[in-house]
Amino acid sequence: MEKLDIELGIDATGDETEQYAEWLRAQGHTVKLGTSTGTYINGVWTSTDEELSELSNKFWNSYCES
Repeated sequence: MEKLDIELGIDATGDETEQYAEWLRAQGHTVKLGTSTGTYINGVWTSTDEELSELSNKFWNSYCES
């Protein structure tokens, strides 16, 4: 999978967020905590892009299963 730039929304805070961010980094992605409540992948808000929204959900589900 290609390397993605992921910005996690500020509503996702706490220890689990850091663990999730580290998991995403281990998958080869660049991850930072954002300044808004939205999650962005390669600069695109996942709430406005169905494909990226599905990808974001896939990442979360894979993390939860690991």
